[in-house]
Amino acid sequence: MDDTTKTAAAAPATVSTGAAKYTGPVIYIGPGFRDSRLNHCMIFANGIPDPEANDDVLKHLFVTPAELNQALADVQTKGTALYTFYQAAVSRRKGGK
Repeated sequence: MDDTTKTAAAAPATVSTGAAKYTGPVIYIGPGFRDSRLNHCMIFANGIPDPEANDDVLKHLFVTPAELNQALADVQTKGTALYTFYQAAVSRRKGGK
């Protein structure tokens, strides 16, 4: 084993988390509220906007146009991740955590 092999082995491997920021159009499929700037099926041209991109619940309620039909079905199906995130957004707004 030469020095270059030791250096490569010692360096941590880059792990892709799938969190690369998507910059195309996205559609918000979460609940809309009167006092919020987000409305159901609102379209954003350049990916998830910053305040919502950092929110642990709302960031999951943005989908690409290709995923829209399936996502709208999933939001209404108990047991799916999107249903859980949708309900969490609703309960958070009602004063729950």
